[in-house]
Amino acid sequence: MPKPFHKLGEIFGVSPATKFLEDPPPFKARSWEEVIQLARPLEEKNFYFKFSPKAPKFFREKVWPPSRLEIKLSLTSEYIEGKKPWVSEELLYRLREGKFSVQATLNLRGLTVEEAKVALDDFLKKALQKGLRCVLIIHGRGLASKGEPVLKHLVKSWCERGPYRKYILAYASARACDGGLGATYLLLSEKPLKR
Repeated sequence: MPKPFHKLGEIFGVSPATKFLEDPPPFKARSWEEVIQLARPLEEKNFYFKFSPKAPKFFREKVWPPSRLEIKLSLTSEYIEGKKPWVSEELLYRLREGKFSVQATLNLRGLTVEEAKVALDDFLKKALQKGLRCVLIIHGRGLASKGEPVLKHLVKSWCERGPYRKYILAYASARACDGGLGATYLLLSEKPLKR
């Protein structure tokens, strides 16, 4: 049997322990009880092992990139919409989803109530004279207003009670790409404006 450290022991003046160089005798036990009686605890305890008896409650795999979050603006409290009784739900749905192309836009942000009313009346008159079908009114969300939004509620009331109410078939808050809850689509009638 090769003894590579025997020469090293002679150099340092240390004799190697012979009991580790010899093969241990084979262990033969007669029964399991004898094995248990001959068992001794380990002297070196420099290891750590822990078994968790409980399985994790849930395992959620992280997905990257995360999926796109869809928010339905029509389910929020700021959303506004309305239609004439004879207008179908399908037409209102198409307006809500932006299926009509916006042919003109009016921005009311920063105007007073009187200025906004004059601008809206003038805008609707010109849009009806040109025969436009869908227009966009940008009124803002009213986050800078004290209390409730002013222009947003006034645009809604003008659509329902204003002088051009019979020409407005339906209205709905715009999609996020067109201004979201700070803008409103108006679907105008095709009948000509009486001058």
